[in-house]
Amino acid sequence: MRKKRLSILALVLAAMFVFSACGGTSPSGTSTPTDSSKPDTGDPSVTKKDVVLWNRIFEEWNQEYFQRMGEEFNADPNNKTVNLIQEFVPGDAWDEKMKSAQAAGTAPDTYVQNYGNVIWGAAQGLLQPLDDYVPQDAWDDLMDNVKEFVSYKGKYYAYPQLVEPAIVLFYRADLFEQAGLDPNKPPKTWDELIEYAKKLTTDDVFGLGIPGFGPNVGWATWGWQLQAAGHLALSDDWTKATVTDQGYVDFVNFWKRLYDEKVVPEQPLSDYTEMLPYGQGALAMKLCGSWGLGQLANDYPEILEVTKVAVAPTKDGKQDRTTSTVGGWTYVLDAKARNPEGAGEYIYWLLGSDQKRCADFFKVAGYSKYPPRKSVNDYIMADPEASKNESMKIISEKIVPYAAAEPLYAWEISMEINAALENVILNGMSAEEALKLAEQNINKFIEDNDVPSKKP
Repeated sequence: MRKKRLSILALVLAAMFVFSACGGTSPSGTSTPTDSSKPDTGDPSVTKKDVVLWNRIFEEWNQEYFQRMGEEFNADPNNKTVNLIQEFVPGDAWDEKMKSAQAAGTAPDTYVQNYGNVIWGAAQGLLQPLDDYVPQDAWDDLMDNVKEFVSYKGKYYAYPQLVEPAIVLFYRADLFEQAGLDPNKPPKTWDELIEYAKKLTTDDVFGLGIPGFGPNVGWATWGWQLQAAGHLALSDDWTKATVTDQGYVDFVNFWKRLYDEKVVPEQPLSDYTEMLPYGQGALAMKLCGSWGLGQLANDYPEILEVTKVAVAPTKDGKQDRTTSTVGGWTYVLDAKARNPEGAGEYIYWLLGSDQKRCADFFKVAGYSKYPPRKSVNDYIMADPEASKNESMKIISEKIVPYAAAEPLYAWEISMEINAALENVILNGMSAEEALKLAEQNINKFIEDNDVPSKKP
């Protein structure tokens, strides 16, 4: 329903004031904020100013949780000045709706944004810094690596809600025991991963599930590239490809061995993001993001009971390094926000202050998502129930602190790594030949598209 201010008789206007002040949302997700509203603040002279928030539609529980948070914030007796108007927008409608709103000058004050678009939004002038609107204690509490994900030219342009590592090794403890493997000693090296996968492979079960060729390899191997080479496919200044060193050669040859040893399916049994083949018993180990825990809890609880997680194996077995990138969601402040102070107040209330309030979200999420704040992580680990969650402890303590941000460079560059793997595994090229070709293609793309000038 689109809000309207009724302009008939004064008596009718007075009678309808409450309706016009509270607003509404249509089935299509559209809404128009009012200029102000006057909920009971205890002081009739105080007018609460609207803050418009666009949230995204994810799982049903997620929407219910944040709807409840918005209602609790509006009812909080300590909130004297802000009336939050929250709208949930479907993912497939988000881009068009946001672009239209920004062009018309009607974008929300604050909205949910993924890490990958924060720096771009800041560089393009679509966002404004949050430093002046969120208290310093909230920034000081962020994990050091997460601070980098939301920083641009010395300012913070987003406050993190959660992080989700893209690479976690899931494995069946019961199948480990059947194969004579110790479920409390997961593989730590590439060689061990292949050895374990061979022992776990049977006529009915593959030892390991990995991302299949195509877009999944494009993004789901960033962590593998980082752990093998110590860097990604582009130089820091975006002027040249960096894919022919020994680290990349070793990574490509390792990926080829997985296929040569026949411990992974020739064709993936599902999308990388889905736990279905693991849940149905077709895989003994599977690489997936941390969200896989939530999928198992919802769809295969009996498999979750016999599942353990581990850090992705590295070439030398050392795990005090980056093995995964992280994705996730943040709250940002629109460059033309009408009430930036109020938006900052809600963001701080929701994400940056009370540890229990923040910890409750991760509990509801089944600890498949992880806090970006140090104190919230400590709070969760002090909870007797959470402290028994071995998976949560491993991911939050051994993966998240070392995780890196997803690269900002063009997608075509990541797909050249996929092409190199295809050329080696499917077309018989050597790793050196395939990576040299990838280097040439990336450098041509850099030249043709003036890539360095686009670096934020």
